Amino acid sequence: MDTILAIDIGTTGAKAALVRRDGALLASALATYPTHTAAGGVVEQNPQDWWDASCRALRQLWADAPAGVHVVAVILSGQMQDVILLGDADAIGPALLYSDSRAQAEAAALEQLVGATHLTEITGNAQGASSVLTKWRWLATHAPSRLAATRTILLGSHDYIAWRLCGARAADPTTAATTGLLDWRTGTWTHDLLAQLGLDDTLLPALHASGTQIGVVSADAAVTTGIPLGTPVLQGVGDLGATTVGVGAAEPGMIYAYLGTSGWIAASQDAVTPMPERGVFTICHPQPERYIQVAPVLTAGGNLEWLRSALATPEGVQPDYARLNALAAQATPGSGGVLYLPYLNGERSPFSDANARAGFLGISGATTQADLVRAVMEGTAFAYRALREALGVVRGGALMLAGGGGKSPVWTQILADALASPVQVAAAPGDAPARGAAIIAGQALGWYESLTPGDEFFPTQAVYTPLAANVRVYDRLYPIFAGLYPALRESFATLAQARVEMV
Repeated sequence: MDTILAIDIGTTGAKAALVRRDGALLASALATYPTHTAAGGVVEQNPQDWWDASCRALRQLWADAPAGVHVVAVILSGQMQDVILLGDADAIGPALLYSDSRAQAEAAALEQLVGATHLTEITGNAQGASSVLTKWRWLATHAPSRLAATRTILLGSHDYIAWRLCGARAADPTTAATTGLLDWRTGTWTHDLLAQLGLDDTLLPALHASGTQIGVVSADAAVTTGIPLGTPVLQGVGDLGATTVGVGAAEPGMIYAYLGTSGWIAASQDAVTPMPERGVFTICHPQPERYIQVAPVLTAGGNLEWLRSALATPEGVQPDYARLNALAAQATPGSGGVLYLPYLNGERSPFSDANARAGFLGISGATTQADLVRAVMEGTAFAYRALREALGVVRGGALMLAGGGGKSPVWTQILADALASPVQVAAAPGDAPARGAAIIAGQALGWYESLTPGDEFFPTQAVYTPLAANVRVYDRLYPIFAGLYPALRESFATLAQARVEMV
């Protein structure tokens, strides 16, 4: 039975899945790893943890896989916009994640030196503190010895796993387009810009279209992972591209949302005009000559994970997600007048501000734990409404939803009500990146003529219709939510400076 092995290296864990030619997911397994945060916007993960988790997930996958499975190729997807310093033998230190915002001073200096308009003309996007370009400059100042020992800068978690499997030091255009290092007009590295900034472009990985074979599984990797020796390894794709394909949105015309630890609203386009002033990013599509326009939120489901940790007992016992969903269902729409700003790690759409932070407004003596849980869900849903407005999408049209947040009926209903649009939840919403990566591999192998092989590849498990009474509540609250960040912008900046001085 021919299958594709898809491995997704997400924000919280590595998922391995076996996908059959007809799109059926035969088996999947997940193993998690930690994220390390610190003052000053530091958000890091250990690349070795990605590898260890991938191996654990694969061991479980082989135990669960049906008999007679034949893996014809491996393809990966994962976090984009990471900075992974790869030396001769392994990664040098931790990876700086997309949500890491330590390079604020470098972002301001870059804008002064090059100009925001010129940067947009070259890269198609605004380049803030989360940009790889600004983080590279931060490393040049604050960690020059690490850079000196670096042979290649990898840009996505999936690229590191591909290197461990076959030795390739490579990147896909979708991931590259998020970094500030790619000229969006030519699809090549921004050599002139990098030279102007004194950055060594020989450290950049080779660019390959997603689905291109970049190597085969080595003897060492085969022993460690259980993947047969010599299995072709195909160039993977960043999670945005994989998810876009995995929910059936590879063709223009469908708007979809992803609600995971981070999140976004996105659509495929044949032709685009960059809209950085709205916080919209223009990204290369897995299909050449096509683009994805995306409005991303830095922290989506991560807000609920934070609350889960905050509600832990002194012994460290956290409420499970079933308990959180039950609490949210107990509260009335509007959470008793409590609003939540979901900016735990800053924000990048519809505004870019690394200093922005989360907060509750409207807590009273009558506020309950259930109100707080629901307010977190509602505040995140309001953020998605702002993303949709940034993309210029009118309300009312159906929205496809992928990501782990789609497993929560109460949160999905809140999203439908806050957006005043039906929400269609993709079947197995957390598997969308793996499904999409497998479809890209299948097209490369000649299994499919396009990235949308048929409706049967993109089933939905539920549809949530907006409830008119709830829509009225959220229509009244949303303008208040939307006005909070502008009113607090200067206070966020002052608090950020205070945090620096307190360290």
